[in-house]
Order: sequence, then C-alpha cells, then structure tokens
Amino acid sequence: MKQKNKLKMTQVVTLKQTENAFVPAKEISDPKKFAGRGEYVRDAYLALMSEGGNIAIVGNRGIGKSSLARQIIKISQGDNELLSKLNIHHDEKLDYLSVYLACGNSIQNTEQLMERLLTTRACLAEWIYEIPSASKEISKLTGGANIGVAKIGGDDTDESTKNAALQKHSIESVFINVLYDLQKSSVAKNGILIVIDEFDQIVDPTGFASLLKSCATNLPYLKFCIIGVAQDIHNLMKEHQSADRLFAGSVINLPSMNDDELEEIINNAELSINNLISFNDDAKRRIITLANGHPYIVHLIGKQAFRSAYFEGRYEELNEDYVDEVLKSIAEKEADPVLEGRYKKAVASSRSRETVLKVLSSNVRTDGEIYTTDAYKLAIEQDVDNPSQYVGHLVTEEYGAELVKLRDKHYRFKDSLFQTYVRARPILFTQPNPASE
Repeated sequence: MKQKNKLKMTQVVTLKQTENAFVPAKEISDPKKFAGRGEYVRDAYLALMSEGGNIAIVGNRGIGKSSLARQIIKISQGDNELLSKLNIHHDEKLDYLSVYLACGNSIQNTEQLMERLLTTRACLAEWIYEIPSASKEISKLTGGANIGVAKIGGDDTDESTKNAALQKHSIESVFINVLYDLQKSSVAKNGILIVIDEFDQIVDPTGFASLLKSCATNLPYLKFCIIGVAQDIHNLMKEHQSADRLFAGSVINLPSMNDDELEEIINNAELSINNLISFNDDAKRRIITLANGHPYIVHLIGKQAFRSAYFEGRYEELNEDYVDEVLKSIAEKEADPVLEGRYKKAVASSRSRETVLKVLSSNVRTDGEIYTTDAYKLAIEQDVDNPSQYVGHLVTEEYGAELVKLRDKHYRFKDSLFQTYVRARPILFTQPNPASE
C-alpha cells in the first residue's frame, strides 16, 4: 500500500522538482529553502537599517556566503519572509534599489568594477536612462558618442575617444555622479545597495577603499555589501585608515554550518518533493560528516542521490550504502569538474601522493592547521615511504599548490572546500603503492 502511495506521488512530484530539491550550482534565493544562519541574517538586517556603513560577508568557499547575499537583497527589497521564518523581529519593509554583481577574475581593477556596475543591465544600466541627468553623466564616458549603454567600455567603442573621455572625466567621478543622481531621484526610500560577490577575484582592488570613503562622504544613502574572504577586509583597512569605520559592526564572519543547519538543508529538500525520496538517519549523518560544515557538499551529494533514485524508481528512504555509491558516481562522472580536476592534478599518477593528501585532509585541526608529525605516522602505516616529499610536492604549482606552509611542520589547505572534497572522495588508486614511488 505504501509503495502504491509513492507511485501516485510521482504523478504530483515532477522530475524538475526533484532536480531542484538540491541546488549545488547556484545560490539559494528561495527563503523556504534557506537553512539556519539566523544570527547572521539578523546582523545583516540590522546593518541594512543602520545609517552609514557598509556590509562585508567573509568566510571560506562553499559555506553559503552567496546564498546569504541573495537573502540580504530580498530583505532589502521588502521581502520579510525569511525574517518571519527565523523569528527575527521586524516592524517595517525596507525599500532599497538593490543590484548584484559577481566579479569573477575578468575584472582586473576597481575602475573596471565601476564600469561593469554602470554598464551591466542587471546592475545600474537599466535605471540610468530613466534619469536624464544620470544618462548625461554616462555620455561623458563616451565623449558624446551615440552608443548604447551596454557598449560603454566594450569593443565597439573607439579606443582613442574612450581614453580621451576618461582623462577628462574619471570613471570614479562619473560613477559617483550617476549614483548621486539616482539617489536624488528617490528611486527607493532607503537608498541604493550594491552587492559585490566574489570580491576576492578582482585581480587588483587597489583604490576600492578610497572609493568607499568618497561614497561615504558624497552618497549617504549608498551601501556596499562585499562578499569575499577576511583578507579582503584587512587589505582595505591597510589601504585607507578610515576603512575600518566604514564596516564598523557590519563585518559578518560566516563560519561553517553546524550539523543541525546541514540537516535542515536535507529536510527542506525532502519536503520540497513531499518525501517521495528521503534519507534515513544513518545516511543523513554520513552526508553531514562528509560535508564538514560545507552546504555545497550536501547539495552536491543530495542532488546526485535524488537524481539516481528517481530514475531507478527508488521512492524510499536511502541508506548510508547508497550515499557511498553516489560518492563514487560523483567522482567517476566528474559532477564537479573543477574540484575533481584539482584532485587529479594534486595526486597525478601517484598512489602515495593520494594517500598523503587524504591523510592530511582527515587530520585538520579545529583552527584549520595540520601538524605533519601526526599525519606522517598515519601515512607510513599505509606503506608510504618518506611522506614529507609528497607534502613538499603539494605546496608547488605543479601539483596545484593546494597546501600552504605556515611554519615548520605546520600546513593548511588553501581551500577548505577542496579539503572536504578530498576527504569525501573515494580513492582513485586502489592498487598498492608501487616500489618505484
């Protein structure tokens, strides 16, 4: 009878719903699927309400910084669903003109960042031509050339005209003037919020701290929210003495997720497909352990598990063994080609190097450091001769430079998400270490 009910449910639960129960490829925008983080959502909400100051969200890769940023945007636009869900007191709806830009490594410097914000339709470009004075400011970038806003700074602009115009009207002054005109036009009651994701990908962010200071002086209703790593904030503070005041009380150091929050992700996914497919308690514990605080890993494993179970007709509770089979499939199919590519570059053709890499990934202390004396003992027990040479390899670019040497006998992984992937991934080389290694 239970199986019949499950089969009936497949007529209600679509393949698309199953595919999107877990979403490793994108940030969480639906408040219903957003898990945990109540303290940090509250801090962000208060930062949005505070006059002056900017917001920074910093932390490791794969822990949900971009998802939190998406929720901040929704809250800034008056959507209080998440605040209600998390029982965070609120007594008004905010009204910001909010824009989002993911940098990537194509943005070389602060000038290109400003240009991208001005000319990207999903950012400020759509609004600029609604305000005649702002549109006039933008025309200064082109020397009066009659081109569309999307082409500013692009290949279709004559370089000599562009350079001459930029000498006459610096990109920063145009940027500030455009935002001033938008602000003066009262497009939004609370002001303008610019969310810059992947800030750490900007090749040379020199000058951004000065830009923040200029904006703080001239644009009191403008807020920046930058998403990156803690070093970004430290560098900004070094660049400009008052940069620390511009983020006072609004730096959100996002930690890894706790077990309850990771389990909430799984429960939300199961609920989204009416529990057509689910995990038993042992399977959930296995996924949570493998994730090591990284929601991305939960989404990656969960998506592959639901997909496989759906096509196999396994409308039931999945167990721990099924999770392990999914892990093998993730590696074999390169479900995350970037992480898998880094793994294969690190181990290359050496079983011994893979053994050392895995031993290191399983011996990370709570502060993120690895004490190699302990790790070497475990590697030697697994028939690795001279494990220190393989640690030396893993620091070099030839093998991806996945390890960083801190001091004598102390290392850390460059990226905690990669460390988590290494620990979770089944071994690549199943044969004993050859004598030649």
